[in-house]
This record gives sequence, C-alpha cells and structure tokens, in this order.
Amino acid sequence: MSVFPNAGFPPCALWDFALKLYSNPAVEQACLSLQNRKGVDVNLLLFCVWVAASGREELREAELKEGLAISHYWQEATVRPMRDIRNFLKPPLKYVDNRLANELKRVVSESEIYAEKLQLLALDRLIDRPATASFSGSICARAAVHNLFKYLAEELDAEPDNKDRADIKAIWLAAFSEEDELFEEIA
Repeated sequence: MSVFPNAGFPPCALWDFALKLYSNPAVEQACLSLQNRKGVDVNLLLFCVWVAASGREELREAELKEGLAISHYWQEATVRPMRDIRNFLKPPLKYVDNRLANELKRVVSESEIYAEKLQLLALDRLIDRPATASFSGSICARAAVHNLFKYLAEELDAEPDNKDRADIKAIWLAAFSEEDELFEEIA
C-alpha cells in the first residue's frame, strides 16, 4: 500500500527524464557517489542534464541561482531529514520491533521520494523556455557538460577531482552516448 495513493501530480517532463536517466545503474552509482562524497544534490545533477537534453541549451545564471535556492531550501527542510531517518532505520535497531521499524522505513522512503518529486516539479517549472528539438545532439551535449560543471562550481569549494569528473562523465554519457568523444574536449 502506498502512502500517497491519491496524490495527483501534474505532468512533469523533468520527473520523467530523471526516472529514466537514474534507472541506469551507472548513473545511480555516479549520482550517489557525488552525493555521498561531496554533498551534491542528485536532483540538480539530473536537472542540469535535462535542461540541455530538452534543447534549452545552457542554464542561464539566474536559472541556476534560483534552482540552487529552491533545492537547498527543499533538501534542507524535507529530503535530507527524511534520508537521515531512513538511514537510521536500517536494522538491527535497539529497543523497537525491527519488523515494525522496517514498515516505518518504507513509509519514510516513499515520503522521501515524494519530496524529491516535488523538488523536481519546482525545478521543471523554473525553466520557462520551450523545449525544442532544433538543436543537434552535440549542441545539447556541450550544454549539458557546461551546466553540470557550472553547478559543481557553485556547489563545491574546490575544483572537481578526477573521481568527480568520472562521475559526471558517467551521468553525461547515459544521456549523450552518441557524443562520447566530446566530453574530454569540452570538460
């Protein structure tokens, strides 16, 4: 039984894109590596790729700043606390029935995903430029690299290290596999 069976979300192209991209095991691994090692927001990584992949080119400075504000606010208030609770509820736990705690963990996990979907919906609505198919794959691929590194420059206090670059490349390659040779040229 789902915690949110009747919650009707409006269509969200970013959510659909994020689900598809994140379902790639290499993307999931790279996103979680950046999240766990550097505190990077997975939703913002996926947002950076989506803006470019949808033909909207590079993120504008104001869009990136607003996306960061939305995401920092929402992650801090909802997603991270739920993630901390979910991680705490991994068995074995002291003093409580682990079977019941596991059910609580399931509910918290569903709530965390719901909160992330709300964040992606807010980010989707932030971009008011229409999606277009008029850009070539290489233009979109270049824009995605620029978006990802602009985001990392804002989020990190240091230049991305080799592991960061490898993780970014894994995410990027899943969206732009036909443009493989461009990454090293651009990044």
